[in-house]
Amino acid sequence: MTSWCRLSLLSLLALQEMVLADYVRTKKSTVAPVGAEVLTVGVIGDYGWTGWTPSPPHFCLEVLPELQAAGLAIPNEVLNDCDPGDILYITNATALQLDTSSYVGQVCAMKNCTAFVSVGDNFYDSGIDFTTGGIQRFQEAWVDMYSQGVFETAPWYQCLGNHDIVKGQSGVDFQTKVAPIYDSRWNFGSQGLPYWTYDLTGKNWTATFVVVDSDCFLSSYLKNTSVYVNPYTEACYADRQTQIDFLANTFATSTATWKFLQLHHGYMSSATNETELAPLVEIAVQHGGVVLNGHDHCLGHYYYNNTNFILSGAAGYPQAGDCNYGIPLGPYAKFLGANQQSAANGFVTMDISKQSINVEYYLRDMQFEDGDLYPVPYDLNPSYSFQITAHAT
Repeated sequence: MTSWCRLSLLSLLALQEMVLADYVRTKKSTVAPVGAEVLTVGVIGDYGWTGWTPSPPHFCLEVLPELQAAGLAIPNEVLNDCDPGDILYITNATALQLDTSSYVGQVCAMKNCTAFVSVGDNFYDSGIDFTTGGIQRFQEAWVDMYSQGVFETAPWYQCLGNHDIVKGQSGVDFQTKVAPIYDSRWNFGSQGLPYWTYDLTGKNWTATFVVVDSDCFLSSYLKNTSVYVNPYTEACYADRQTQIDFLANTFATSTATWKFLQLHHGYMSSATNETELAPLVEIAVQHGGVVLNGHDHCLGHYYYNNTNFILSGAAGYPQAGDCNYGIPLGPYAKFLGANQQSAANGFVTMDISKQSINVEYYLRDMQFEDGDLYPVPYDLNPSYSFQITAHAT
């Protein structure tokens, strides 16, 4: 290709990017209603298993090792789609996502949820991008999955997880720029960026949410052995101060009654405490905020440094080990939705008003043919709840 052709192609791509970004800025999204005395939102994460097809066993077990031994560079997506654990989970995970979406819909019909707050891992195992396959997965795993009853009109305020960034910038662009145009319920701000802010406004209160991409803060994702290392994660890690400043400035200028930090990874965890998120968490603590996250495939509540950490990562394939089989490791774990056999599927609701945030954890009874792995006597009632009454600063 001649140099002028290459320049023309780059100019065309840059123009296409600008046009798409401008359209996203003007596109009207479905948003939560304004003026309610009490607004109920569902917090949901780690759900997007439907439609993922792992690589064939012959390739993963026989061909891939030979290619690696020969020194061939293997794309991260190919490596990730041979993950033995996720391959083992996929059949059950798809069924569990379907059953849990029905359960969430049932609870939210009862509670009148008017919006959903996502904490990431929207599409396993390697995200989606702007290809025919990516479009089909978006339709199957999200548009069709969450289309009935309360889901039909409720907006989703989105966030990226580690599985969403395996494809790099193309995967990020699909969720931040293409998806909001494809379905107006999918909210990712007006700038086409992986970090953004939005407000929910009630009768006499407001709540400011700041979404960041926590993938950009983990140095482990830059190792050459990580399936998450790519030009996107390298660039956003180098520029992570931008997201820190964005959070600090947004919280500092907001006069909202309540403030939320919404991200994927957990600073407080029973599996892995991601301490590199400290600069973000310190800002939330300073402003009396609440931290919402997923990543651990279970439900949990942690309270540390006068701050509530709400874990809601149980809408897909639950994993008891992520919540240490229900056994608190210290005084900060107030609730863990797991036992020795399983973690429970489920999600969290927040009833937001001027006076308080009423937080309720809904855990689905895990009854199967071989027994009940996580018994819940009446799972349309919350299994755990607490209230937040101290306003943000």
